[in-house]
Amino acid sequence: MKNLLSTEWHNLTRSLLIASGLVSIALFSTPVSAEEKKEDDKKKPKITYDEHIKPIFRAKCFACHNTDKKASGLDLTNYTGLMQGGAAGESVAPGDAQGSYLYMLVTHESEPFMPPKADKLPANELALIQEWITAGAPENAGSKVTLKKPKFDFALQGASTGKPAGPPPMPPHLSLEPIVHTSLPTTVTALATNPWSSLAAVAGQKQVLLYNTNTLQLLGVLPFPEGVPHVLKFSRNGSLLLAGGGHAAASGRVVVWDVKTGKRLFEVGDELDSVLCADISSDQRFIALGSPSKVIRVYSTSTGELAYEIRKHTDWMTSLAFSPDSVLLCSGDRNGGAFVWEAASGNEYLTLKGHKGGITGITWRSDSNLVATSSEDQSVKLWEVQNGSNIKSWNAHGGGTSSVEFARDGRLVTCGRDRVTKVWDQSGKQLIATPAFGDIAVSVTICDETNRVIASDWTGKIKVWNAADGKEVGELSANPVPLAERLTAATAGVQASQANHQKLLAAAQADQAAVAKINADIAATQKQQTDLQNGLNGLNANLAAAQKALAAAQTGATNSTNQIKAIEPPLAAIKEAHAKADAISKQIAGDAELSEAAAKLKSAVDKREAAKAAEQKTLAVHQAAVKDNQQKIAQYTPQIKQTTDALNAAKTKVAELQKTLKPATDKATASQNAANAAAAALTAAQNEVKRWQAEIEFSKQSNNAQASAAK
Repeated sequence: MKNLLSTEWHNLTRSLLIASGLVSIALFSTPVSAEEKKEDDKKKPKITYDEHIKPIFRAKCFACHNTDKKASGLDLTNYTGLMQGGAAGESVAPGDAQGSYLYMLVTHESEPFMPPKADKLPANELALIQEWITAGAPENAGSKVTLKKPKFDFALQGASTGKPAGPPPMPPHLSLEPIVHTSLPTTVTALATNPWSSLAAVAGQKQVLLYNTNTLQLLGVLPFPEGVPHVLKFSRNGSLLLAGGGHAAASGRVVVWDVKTGKRLFEVGDELDSVLCADISSDQRFIALGSPSKVIRVYSTSTGELAYEIRKHTDWMTSLAFSPDSVLLCSGDRNGGAFVWEAASGNEYLTLKGHKGGITGITWRSDSNLVATSSEDQSVKLWEVQNGSNIKSWNAHGGGTSSVEFARDGRLVTCGRDRVTKVWDQSGKQLIATPAFGDIAVSVTICDETNRVIASDWTGKIKVWNAADGKEVGELSANPVPLAERLTAATAGVQASQANHQKLLAAAQADQAAVAKINADIAATQKQQTDLQNGLNGLNANLAAAQKALAAAQTGATNSTNQIKAIEPPLAAIKEAHAKADAISKQIAGDAELSEAAAKLKSAVDKREAAKAAEQKTLAVHQAAVKDNQQKIAQYTPQIKQTTDALNAAKTKVAELQKTLKPATDKATASQNAANAAAAALTAAQNEVKRWQAEIEFSKQSNNAQASAAK
């Protein structure tokens, strides 16, 4: 296979450009010394990683996040590893606890919750971590803290090209009330799909429509009072949606929304004509836009001010796109001019020569090594970005190619004036060609999460196909019906459904009552059976325990008896010897030796008498245990028989009840199925009414809130 890029040269070039971008980032942050804190703060004990935070992590986190294991690429066992972060990027932002990814995880404000499958850390530990980060996250008491306070927290730490952590970016509950509804749809000027969720955006008149690409349901309407959106782009991490447009020959602007909240975050540009193309860099530092003015304007998201302009193009700007790594910016115009620029500075990087018609689309492969362009000259061209060589070119659509987009896996989707939507591999081999639209195809996008292709035509029709086989799965509306009309239609269906449901429900209820009675009897008897079985198990366990205890007591009694028998013969002999020694000692008074011998014999007698008495006491205990356990065995035996008989009777009753259940169930099935179908139809109709009533009320509240905010 042809070597498309010199890897070393490419990496060196990228490193230089990225380095220049990092310098720009540094310029937008202001270092603030910890010595600037108030005098009162100096009196507080300094919270440090070594003394306070590391013990918390040791107890709760080190098992997974250590030098050897490094779950998610994060090592918390040392300060350097903690501050380097992991696979999700920076874990601690000194001075900003709420914005620190680690703090959001341990407070369960973001997923995955940490520690996993466990409660949050105690409140005092969370407070300690928060105070430590807010104070600058020092390593030890001697650490000098430097806080960075960005002017605007819009930019990410680096180019966002991989799948972001957490749930897929999807909008919350948004208003479904269309801003504009017309008797006939108009041309859909832009389409876009979220790179990491089943979300599509459709351009409309003064609005952007959001659809679920899996269910094809409308999820929300974002107002775009600026006019008609001519370009829609999701950020590379899927968290933001950009729309650029306006009113022809009057005004143009770019707007950015937060996908997860639906909140308008940012507005840039003040063009004298409609914005025709725009994009946001994956690191979210820059927004670029183009219009009929032939000028590319690039704005800084940290200040909202113009960062630089590019005045190279000789005709209307028609398309532009940042590379996924945020290093380069590619642009095209109506005259077929195409260029690549350094995204951080706007310096010219490459000229892409070859198109003989206007540029209609620009899209980057996910690794930033290839960029594709489409044109009115019918072609799709692939360019490598070492020296701008055109490595592949093919005529995709007769009459002109209207739109092109790379899929995450390297496939491309296109549509064109031949009214057909197509899927290609990178060699230009056609994989799928869909049935033609009724008019010229205008825009196309592919949802990587659902593998579905979405395209629109000049008449406003939007179709959705499976990218794997080209089968159509449905359509999206570019001109959704007002909520009041939806409510009227839903209300009309409720009355008819109610009458049919009531008729079938009465028959079904009678049959179900019979079945319910049998089931209740079975359940009660089965519970009785379970209780009896548990009781029997307990009795058997008690019997076994008593039998075991009886055997032990009998063995103990036998042993004690044998011990007593073993003590008695020597005891009698010693007693006799003592009696004789005592008598002799008394006869020969004053003989100390005889007195001592008699005393020793007396002590031996006492010792053995005590041993015998102790063993007799032990024997009595064993004998009592034998008697007690014999009584228990005599008590448990009839109870076991009685419980066994009752259990067998319960089993028989359950079997008899179950025989009657099937006929009753069969009888109820037909009537219940009919009633269920009618109930489902009624419920669906009622839910539709409730849904549209709620949506209308929600829309009113949203409008009121927006009006209040505008004041």
